[in-house]
Formats: sequence, C-alpha cells, structure tokens
Amino acid sequence: MDSILRTPRLTLRPLTALDAAPSAAIMSPAIARWTGSWTGVETEEAVAEKIALGLEAEREGRRLMRAVCLAETGELIGWIGVVRLDADPARGALGYWIGEAWYGRGYTTEAARAVVDAAWEALDLQAIQGAVQIPNLASHRILLGLGMRHMGQRHEFASARGAADLCDWYELSRPT
Repeated sequence: MDSILRTPRLTLRPLTALDAAPSAAIMSPAIARWTGSWTGVETEEAVAEKIALGLEAEREGRRLMRAVCLAETGELIGWIGVVRLDADPARGALGYWIGEAWYGRGYTTEAARAVVDAAWEALDLQAIQGAVQIPNLASHRILLGLGMRHMGQRHEFASARGAADLCDWYELSRPT
C-alpha cells in the first residue's frame, strides 16, 4: 500500500516527529473533549511520544495513522486513522481530529473515506467501527456519510479523562 493517501484537497501521510509541535499547537480542549485520549493541553514532548507509539504500532501492523494535511500547502490540520482492536483483530476502530480552524469544510469526511478504504487492505479487517459521544453531531454525520450502521449505545472509556462516556456506536462491514 502507498503510505501517502491523496484526496482532491488533502494529503494523508505518515506522521513524523516533526508533527509534534504543530499538532500540540492546534489541539485544544474544545477538540479534545470529543476524543478519548487527548486532553487538549499536551506538550510537544507528549505529542512526540504519541507519534512514536503510533509509528511502532503501525510497524507491527496494528494501526494505520495519518497526518491530515492540506494538499495545496502541506499544512497539518489533524490526524486520522484506524487501529486494530486487540479483542477482535478482524475489527478496527476509526479515530480522528481536525483543528478548529478547519471545522465545517468537509475535510474529516474526505480524509475518513480515504483512510477507511486503505485500512481494509493495510490491516486486513472485516469491519471498522466508530464511537461518537452523543452530543457530537458532526461526527455522527461523518460516520453515517461513510455508510456506517448505527449499532446502539455503550460506554467507552476515555483515558484522558479517566471516565467512561456514553457513545453511539457505528459499524461498516468490509466491501465485498
């Protein structure tokens, strides 16, 4: 698989250590509240550690994570990826965040389509799921736009907050 994914407006490339500073600069508490593993006040060093762990997981075939960059300028605007579930290696979970300055432009949906398409082969998955906190209407639209089916609600532990959030769960089966 080509490690760089391209869409009409975006380049999705592997993260590097150089992405730590811009990622820390655009991640905010307003974005982090919708994620489970970000606080929104990460230091450059903490982000560098996230990147290093993510790259190790990718080398081991457990993750496909990409920096979301504007195709025209190369500017990093967020992260997106699919991680293989430990409990069921044939399934993956989609995760993403985009900086507030780029909300409402369809970038996340565009990036999600590309990374989901790539993850089927890269991780040899049979299903990809997504969890969305109930008030996060934008993410509900993104997952439904990918063709995911609503599978119900359950609590998802958010390590950054040390608590479980009630989430709607969605699932997409591998295309035949």
